Amino acid sequence: MSGMTSQPSIGAIMASLEGGDLDPGLDAHNLRQIDHYWAQVRLLYSPFEAGLTGPDPEVYEHEIPGGQLTNLLFQAAQQGLGSQWAQTKKAYEQANDLLGDIVKVTPTSKVVGDLAQFM
Repeated sequence: MSGMTSQPSIGAIMASLEGGDLDPGLDAHNLRQIDHYWAQVRLLYSPFEAGLTGPDPEVYEHEIPGGQLTNLLFQAAQQGLGSQWAQTKKAYEQANDLLGDIVKVTPTSKVVGDLAQFM
């Protein structure tokens, strides 16, 4: 479930800490088995996913919260703006700046998103 718009995967954390003072001591083989299980489960709900295939490195620029990113992508597509997704993310960044770089939680993130789509 992680690694997209949320937190890094446990495998990435484990690999980065392995051999150091903070090594979690987890069994990599067991983690791979769990990963294979969840990969199969993911196939069951893949028709409902938003189409994002990996993390968005631009998140540090546009600051769209993870849960809103998928909603905003869907809304943009429904409004005929799907092909302009890059511009929508840039507009979100500009709208956020216009509103004073506010903390983005519901409902404030929705306000920024609505303004971005209007722009």
